Amino acid sequence: MNPMMRKSLAAYAVAGSRLPPLIAVVRLYERATAYARRARDAAAARRYDEHVDLIQRATAILAGLDSILDMRKGGEVAQVLRAFYRSNIHRLGTASARKNPVAAMDAVVVQLTIMTDAWRSVAGQSGDPASAAESGRNTVLVDASAKELHASLIGRSMDHAHGSAFG
Repeated sequence: MNPMMRKSLAAYAVAGSRLPPLIAVVRLYERATAYARRARDAAAARRYDEHVDLIQRATAILAGLDSILDMRKGGEVAQVLRAFYRSNIHRLGTASARKNPVAAMDAVVVQLTIMTDAWRSVAGQSGDPASAAESGRNTVLVDASAKELHASLIGRSMDHAHGSAFG
């Protein structure tokens, strides 16, 4: 395992140990999205070393999230998330080589933003992860109907994210 992967998994473990899991996921998505935005801005300003560093940081978060998926228990949702993570890891990895790296990063930012909003909805948040964690609102999936609702929401968000990037 490479050092960046170890670092991202350690960050996830620390976040997960202090926060409800859904809140930790939301925060990781927010951080990955912020890194992708900053990488886009660095490319626009022709600060290519910073651009590459920020891409590596966003990639490490997505790779960490991908590595903890339980494909047996997660079923279709886990498969969709795996495809999402790997697709965006690939996009991040090739953004610098594109004719227009800013546009390539914009596509990733759009997808990550859509998924961040979806995870906020799943966690029952209106935008502030700390407020949901402190209030204890909807931070744990309780029953099968709730899981189906969350799977449906993530699935619709994935469809929308892919539509916005490819349509």
